[in-house]
Amino acid sequence: MADKFMTERIEKIKDWEELGFDGYAKKFDRTHTSAKAREFCEKNKNKLRDAKTIMENPKEDARMCGRIINFRTMGKLAFLRISDVAGDFQICLTKNVLGDLFKKAEKILDLGDFAGFSGEFFLTNHGEPTLLVKSFTPLAKALRPMPEKWAGLKDREACYRERNIDLMSNRETLERFILRSKMIREIREFFYEKNFLEVETPILQGQAGGAMAKVFETHHNALDHDFVLRIALELDLKKVVGGGMERVFEIGKNFRNEGSDPSHLQEFTMCEWYAAYEDLEKNKKWTEELFHRLCEKVFEKEVFTVVDTEGNETEINFAGKFAEKRFPDLLKEFAGIDMFTATDEEVYQKAKELGVEKLKGVSRANLLDDIYKKTAREKLVQPTFVFDYPEDLKPLARPNGDGTASCFQLVVNGWEIVNSYGELIDPRVQRKLLEAQAAAKAGGDEEAMDIDEVFLKAMEHGFPPMTGSGFGIDRLMAIFTGQPNLRDVVLFPTMRPIK
Repeated sequence: MADKFMTERIEKIKDWEELGFDGYAKKFDRTHTSAKAREFCEKNKNKLRDAKTIMENPKEDARMCGRIINFRTMGKLAFLRISDVAGDFQICLTKNVLGDLFKKAEKILDLGDFAGFSGEFFLTNHGEPTLLVKSFTPLAKALRPMPEKWAGLKDREACYRERNIDLMSNRETLERFILRSKMIREIREFFYEKNFLEVETPILQGQAGGAMAKVFETHHNALDHDFVLRIALELDLKKVVGGGMERVFEIGKNFRNEGSDPSHLQEFTMCEWYAAYEDLEKNKKWTEELFHRLCEKVFEKEVFTVVDTEGNETEINFAGKFAEKRFPDLLKEFAGIDMFTATDEEVYQKAKELGVEKLKGVSRANLLDDIYKKTAREKLVQPTFVFDYPEDLKPLARPNGDGTASCFQLVVNGWEIVNSYGELIDPRVQRKLLEAQAAAKAGGDEEAMDIDEVFLKAMEHGFPPMTGSGFGIDRLMAIFTGQPNLRDVVLFPTMRPIK
């Protein structure tokens, strides 16, 4: 059936060519998008000529183009709707103006085709802004059918696999990804205004560092060497600061070869920034400032509706100061465990009681984190800074001296959105912490870090005092647009290929 459909449409390309049009045009000079056309009509509604007057003396004051999403004929009139990035707009074809081309247009133009139209704007009797066409230009023939009746894709997996169809048929999807682009642009502007420099660091790395995660491995043929895909931006950005670029940020892809769920993807986009001579308090202030700015300039609201951990809709309020909690206090409140006095056996048993999947070969700090995730974190719905995680859990952060690290995470709706450190810059302490990580890894903790001698050497040359922070673009976008699954804010999420 699909082959017959395509064959019929391919035949129509010949009809285009007989009329002097290319089957696939090179360009079209557009004067108005749908949004600009509506704006023009609203501004000049008292000056627009009526349809009858235009037909007596048609002009070509405006040129519009887009994909045809609706086509209905009524005698000597035909009304189309075309879709572009700014929305959709009504087009009117008349036999009085087009003559013999009117019937040919009905024959050669199909739903899904791209076409350009030149004419003059008018308002219908119902006040609908419309372009009355003097001439039209087929631009590109669609060979495959569009989603039935433009209802759009309903199957979520199909939306992820064929995002182009999802974008063209679900306006909500298109608007969401336009917002994502605007959000990233605003993030960049935020850092530029604070004198940050945007840099790029390598994805292929000799060894992974900057986070606790399993890696993707690959082989570099020209160098005949195995590499890994980076799991974080942190170490290279710190080296850049140590080299003299005092404020830097990067927006880039990270890869972690771990499980996938609605809040985790193996390939995801991060933004990390590092500032010399600043501390964690300044980082907290900047985080609030950035979020408030995004609310105001991109999303134009401060209260967002999200799906909470029980599947219910919940309002998240980003206005004002965010709440603050300490990790040890949350463990006591929700898990009944004191991270400072509990024995290793007590921590192990609590984790087992809560159903933590992996227990053997996991460090005490990671078990405490698992307990926190099973109990307290899902209760943090409104934006909350969580401070003072276990020191061993944050080996790249400055130790506070009491078993905790100088750090915070911003948690929203049970998701960790931002991770910030008062950065460790003492190479002696850093070596000891990485050695402890390496020992944990040798003991079976697959996510523990390795000793990175290249990074340690850079630190030994001297790092200035600094604070650093990172957040997931995908998670942030999911929160702001009320999407419970990260795949709905990533254009092309990784999927298992269809055999």
